[in-house]
Amino acid sequence: MEKQQKKKTDAKERIAQKAKELFSQKGYAATSIEDIIAAAGSSKGNVYYHFGSKEKLFLYLIEEDTKEWMEKWQKKQEQYATTADKLYGLAEHYVDDFQNPLLKAGEEFSGSQTADPETLQELLVLMRMQRTVYRSIVEEGITSGEFKQMDVQDATLILFGLLAGLGANYYEMELEEIRTLYRKAITVFLHGIKPENTR
Repeated sequence: MEKQQKKKTDAKERIAQKAKELFSQKGYAATSIEDIIAAAGSSKGNVYYHFGSKEKLFLYLIEEDTKEWMEKWQKKQEQYATTADKLYGLAEHYVDDFQNPLLKAGEEFSGSQTADPETLQELLVLMRMQRTVYRSIVEEGITSGEFKQMDVQDATLILFGLLAGLGANYYEMELEEIRTLYRKAITVFLHGIKPENTR
């Protein structure tokens, strides 16, 4: 029984890994189930047994990536002494993710007119998971007195929008230029949320 379960798990991981490689190289739309089956050395039935559809398989990969992003942040955040330092660290962490091979396929998928609305809704839930990181930093800053008293939800959405919006420059700038831009953005954000007597 245990051996059979391991075989199933191995098959699922192999399919997911090969699908990730294909989505990263070819994009979401250009990768077919047939491509994934051939690359994984699997059967169509096996792919559908584990994932249900190409959309669900892609969503699984995004979910795994999101968990990994959050786990890495949990470890990384411990090295920062202040909440302000955490914000600079978060910006760095965000920029590091631009090297994620699934990034372009993810943008293509989320902008797709043919994607199942339920799947897109699940994608939004994953995005909101990342926002909990932003919120916890804002709450910590307010509690410690590093940030002024303000609406936590508004500040979280502004921070999230700032980091996400700056990402549009990724296709026009070198990675180090983007890092510098993100640091400047955090400096501006911090200036707006610091208590009046510390500016």
